[in-house]
Amino acid sequence: MNLDTFFIDADVPYAGRPHVNVVATLAGHADPARSIVVGGHYDASASRTGGTSWDSQWSTIRVPGADDNASGVAAILEAARLMSDPASGIANDYTITFVAFGSEESGPAHRGGHGGSKHFAAQARARNDQILGMISVDMIAHNRVFSTTDIVSNAASRWLGQAFVDARDSLAIPLITNPSPFAYGTYSDHASFWDEGYDAILLIEHAPPWNSTDQYVANPYYHTPSDTIETLNYSLLKKATQVLIGTLVSLATEPTGVAGERVPAVAQLEQNYPNPFNPATRIRFAVAGDRGNGPASYERRTTLAVYDLLGREVAVLVDEEKPAGTYEAAFDGRDLPSGVYVYRLTSGTRVETRRMLLLK
Repeated sequence: MNLDTFFIDADVPYAGRPHVNVVATLAGHADPARSIVVGGHYDASASRTGGTSWDSQWSTIRVPGADDNASGVAAILEAARLMSDPASGIANDYTITFVAFGSEESGPAHRGGHGGSKHFAAQARARNDQILGMISVDMIAHNRVFSTTDIVSNAASRWLGQAFVDARDSLAIPLITNPSPFAYGTYSDHASFWDEGYDAILLIEHAPPWNSTDQYVANPYYHTPSDTIETLNYSLLKKATQVLIGTLVSLATEPTGVAGERVPAVAQLEQNYPNPFNPATRIRFAVAGDRGNGPASYERRTTLAVYDLLGREVAVLVDEEKPAGTYEAAFDGRDLPSGVYVYRLTSGTRVETRRMLLLK
């Protein structure tokens, strides 16, 4: 983790005060130069208390900001915690950069907004960083009526929004999203990445959160001192976070699978996809041919089994003589609890083991 210091356009004495982005990275295993960025801002605002009180008291008003924007940062922290835990079995090919942006909100003494993300995106462009996509996670935990998370996108970034929808569907999370081509807006940190030519989307409980619809009542606590933890919908926050994690895993994993059509020289076990999953996933594996490049009909006794972390067998997916070649097995965990599971391939004398995460 590191602190990325920057300064903003503000009145004296605020102009000379340093601000920081908090940055952590999970290095990619295959192509670390390419990255996925996920970020949210950690500052809060009371700008909707009314001009009289806000203009005169902005520097002393206490604003918990439980929804805007502690909920977004909490989702990012949980994603970072889970994805960096070796027990999760997540092997990201691309680097994932987690950022808590400073100075997203504006105020009477400082102009504009999105100060932290503007600094970060501009520095990334100056270095010519290969950011494949950016996800901004703003306020995502208020809606008391429906489980909704809106996606904000420009035309070039719609593929990122679709990745979020696909992750939701693959995990079977009951979360409502707005349909493609999604909404458009520049009211959060994603816009800073658009300005630098990067693809980016925003996740937010409603686009925009100050408007009501038949599925959303405009958040009355937004940008007020009443934005406390008592107003949050924790079920909605959990669902949005689960889909975010699934999206990050999908985006940061190269869709390669078992390479080639030739007879494999050694048995191979690939990471399951999707991972995390709910309730089903696929596991690709290869059965080796003999060392003399014998025919593909060469057979080996092959088993593929799934175990919990206590070593108890929960499923046998393959148990038979199989010719050399590549295969795929399906695993359905609908009757199992959430958690980490181990799957083991035994083919001839070779044994390979990987981990996967069932997330309900």
